Amino acid sequence: MTIEDTSTRPAVSRRLYTEEEVLAEELATIFAKTWLLVGFESEVPQPGDYVTRRMGADPVILTRSESGEVHVLHNSCTHRGTQVCKAAFGNSANFRCGYHGWTFGNDGRLRGVPGRRSVYGPDLDLGSLGLRQARVGVLHGLVFATFDQDGPSLEEHLGDFRWYLDRVFGFFPGGMEVYGGAHRVVIRGNWKIHAENFIGDGYHLRIAHRTMFELGVMGKQAGKTRGFCISSPNGHGVRAQYVDDEEAAGIVFGYPDALLAGTGDQDLPDASAFRAASSVIHGTVFPNMPFITTAPVQFGDDAVGQTAFTQVRSVMPVDPHSHEVTYWSLVPKDAPEEWKKQSYLYSIRQHGASSYFEADDLENFRRIDAGLGGPAAADVPLNYDLGVGVPPSADQPPFTGPCTVVNQDLSEVNQRNFYRRYAAVLNGGDAQ
Repeated sequence: MTIEDTSTRPAVSRRLYTEEEVLAEELATIFAKTWLLVGFESEVPQPGDYVTRRMGADPVILTRSESGEVHVLHNSCTHRGTQVCKAAFGNSANFRCGYHGWTFGNDGRLRGVPGRRSVYGPDLDLGSLGLRQARVGVLHGLVFATFDQDGPSLEEHLGDFRWYLDRVFGFFPGGMEVYGGAHRVVIRGNWKIHAENFIGDGYHLRIAHRTMFELGVMGKQAGKTRGFCISSPNGHGVRAQYVDDEEAAGIVFGYPDALLAGTGDQDLPDASAFRAASSVIHGTVFPNMPFITTAPVQFGDDAVGQTAFTQVRSVMPVDPHSHEVTYWSLVPKDAPEEWKKQSYLYSIRQHGASSYFEADDLENFRRIDAGLGGPAAADVPLNYDLGVGVPPSADQPPFTGPCTVVNQDLSEVNQRNFYRRYAAVLNGGDAQ
């Protein structure tokens, strides 16, 4: 394949980001067989609610049926393949194909065929002609799906890494919900650049995002910090950074005191230790679900006071040189409405599609794509040596979570792990 795995690090070929053949392999293996984030239960709260999304190359409908069950349906009529749902979101008991009128329920079953009794014979089996259904798994309101009916379960796919997802998305007993809808944009650059940026890249912050530090947006994160990189054999990774200040001990930044009073470690051991004093927690669920939670201190005259936000993304390839990003802002369901609005405002101003941070990152993604395009350095692999041979810090993590925890704030250990898993799947390993 295109990755040489040595004893300490992979050498990543530039062709992974530029060639159609590589993307075709990714779509046929990783995206067709891995569990992918499709959306959130809170986006389809009522029977009949739906949103349309993509899973790799396949258009899908995330819908809640009349019985209240969540389904992920292939958005393609079983007669001629026409998309049966054209809207981005809505509410409907049925999806009617605009070509020949075949009608499907929001559970995927074929309910009606025009002229069935007069132009079709008696053997037309409606029961076998419903929309193809993906397997669905839900964790803390996040809806994952896969079209691989025989592959690993969602629980197996997440493995021990679920410990960290529980403490990010399950920290508040009342759960979390999407606020402000989903934002989608197509940007320049290969999808993997985006995924690996979130999985553990703290190295670029003071260069690419220097202005944010100069403006004081970063608050105590601009001071002394300590961090840890955590990686899972299944390709997932997270970087957790903490403010090194005794005054911050035990404080989960940016939430109302009344909301935090309902959290605790009874059901999630070490949840408070993992979240307290964290300046930022960001990661990627393999292959394409970046997430971040942090608490900036200001974003303009109308946004003053440290406020936490949690954002989740899905990055889907469009072609080797571009990808579609879907952004969701999450808030605790039990938070006051005014605080939810403020959290959403901070989310879109720091990490929204046209935000300060995003402008920096997306311009670098574009420049990576522009720089990789020619033959001059086609045989020069990209370097992922950051942290190799560097003694870990003496700092011990404040939590006792599983997976491989490395006492380094700035390291590419998570990126190296991501590409090892990526290569294993493309070379025939299961998509777990």
